[in-house]
Amino acid sequence: MTAPFSATSPTGSIFDLGYRGYEGPRLGRAHAIRSLFSHSLRSAYGIGRGGRAKIAPVIFGGMAVIPAIAIVGILTLAARFGEGANEAISGQSPIRYETYFSTISTVVVLFCAAQAPELFGRDQRHGVISLYFARALRRTDYALARVTGFMAALLILELLPQAILFAGRALVSDDLLSAIRRDLPSIPPILIHGALSAALLGGLSMAVSAFTPRRAYATAGIIALFVIPGIVAGVVAGLGSTSIGTWLILTSPTSVLDGTNAVLFGSAFPSDFFFIDLPDWAYFAAALAGIVGAVAVTIRRFMKISA
Repeated sequence: MTAPFSATSPTGSIFDLGYRGYEGPRLGRAHAIRSLFSHSLRSAYGIGRGGRAKIAPVIFGGMAVIPAIAIVGILTLAARFGEGANEAISGQSPIRYETYFSTISTVVVLFCAAQAPELFGRDQRHGVISLYFARALRRTDYALARVTGFMAALLILELLPQAILFAGRALVSDDLLSAIRRDLPSIPPILIHGALSAALLGGLSMAVSAFTPRRAYATAGIIALFVIPGIVAGVVAGLGSTSIGTWLILTSPTSVLDGTNAVLFGSAFPSDFFFIDLPDWAYFAAALAGIVGAVAVTIRRFMKISA
């Protein structure tokens, strides 16, 4: 160690320790992307943050799984009266695989409005984006890691109740293997629709959040994006422009997901849905266009933003 220089004031001494280069492992760009993805996923549920950050995820997560837990409890009681009673309640229950996504759609939208602004907004408010870009991460890496991390959080929120419902229906049955085989065909539609829903709602929520560091503005924008298009399409159809309103409904993310859900599970729309005549491919095309568009807008935002 170099000897200390004498100070000209009584405040102390200055030590010249010299520059020491980093000699540890350099994990590189891929590790940085994985770390940011993991951080985004955990932050969406308040993990690693204070107690106040966990309030909204806990509330909305609880609201999402309560219907599944309730119907499993009812099926457990019905199982005491025999397999016939169990099957009758399962068939007449409003909580089924094909209806669960629409049952919790409001909860998912509120989760997006509450949690998506936290990921991009905090980085912009605290001015740490330049620190991310100064390392191995590229701007596209940062945007994609944040967006896909939040999509993964939404996917967990949507699939966990379905997993509870699947396990509960199997365990309360007299024949476990037969119950699993009975419900097994529902797994692919659940996974496909869950992925579409998480990608579309998560991508759009993060695209809105990328444009403002203000949480309140981002929250209001997300809710407006999910609510207003459906209202506009309904008003247009109500004024007599049924064909225009029918296609305008494809601008409403929640209505598009209702369509993909109906197609995947082979169920019909209620009679009061005026967009029932749309072709099946239109819903999937609208969902994919929304996902690609949202991701592209988010990437472009961070390509242009000043670090």
